[in-house]
Amino acid sequence: MKFLLNVALIATLGLCTSACTVVTDPSSGASGASSGSSGGSSSSDTSQQTSEFARANLEQLRNDMAAGQGEYLDSLATLLGVSSNQQPAFFAFTKDKFSVLFPNEQTTSTEMLVTLEREMRADPRFNPQLALN
Repeated sequence: MKFLLNVALIATLGLCTSACTVVTDPSSGASGASSGSSGGSSSSDTSQQTSEFARANLEQLRNDMAAGQGEYLDSLATLLGVSSNQQPAFFAFTKDKFSVLFPNEQTTSTEMLVTLEREMRADPRFNPQLALN
């Protein structure tokens, strides 16, 4: 239930008329949002939301990607715009690419996201128009 509420919150905030930054912790059900003054949601807003989410939840994402499943990975897929029918492939993809995405314990969220975007763009199963642009 928490996951569905978080997805609904992310979707709602993504459609709001002001710029939003969302940090969501699916395990606690807590979310935070800050509004900006620019009009409309853009790909840079989505990219910022994705970056903030990954930064705030890197260890949980690392665990979910290693397992190829989990609430944090679900949320990341949603933020990246991975369609629901592609999510099982995305989950398997992150598990298969885990050692590339996290080459060492010091891998940052930014490094992981840059690598993830590069690897997804190289894979024909995923839409080349990613939220990380």
